[in-house]
Amino acid sequence: MVRTLWGEQKKRELLYLEALKKDSMGPFRKVLSQGHLSAVLFQRELHSIYDYFKCFLTDKELGVADMNMRPASLLKDLNDTEEVAGLFKKIEAGILQLYKTLRAHVDRESEARQVLDEHLLRISEFYDTFSKMEMVNRKKTTYVAAA
Repeated sequence: MVRTLWGEQKKRELLYLEALKKDSMGPFRKVLSQGHLSAVLFQRELHSIYDYFKCFLTDKELGVADMNMRPASLLKDLNDTEEVAGLFKKIEAGILQLYKTLRAHVDRESEARQVLDEHLLRISEFYDTFSKMEMVNRKKTTYVAAA
């Protein structure tokens, strides 16, 4: 389960990098940069948790994770911040679910649980930010259409 979460964070990292390459992101870049940095940091911390729990006889190294998702293809047709925020909101929601599931299997008093709780809090903040960005842009679009 930690391995799956690490892979999702890797995909998240690549997706943030791809979004940063888009010209139309403007003020959204700060959030994208913070998301990218958090994904990289969370991967490192998850790697430590994985090394603690893994069985060295059967578990693979994290660096050889399969990367089935191509971030460029997900963002290819998305040009405005509303669409990109909606995509990231959806991705963050999925990752939150993975964290909550994993968290249920970790001892409450462990250091791993504290790390997972910190990740959950930060990703929840990203989710909230993307929700707000999506709504703000929808309101702007509605007002323009009404005028």
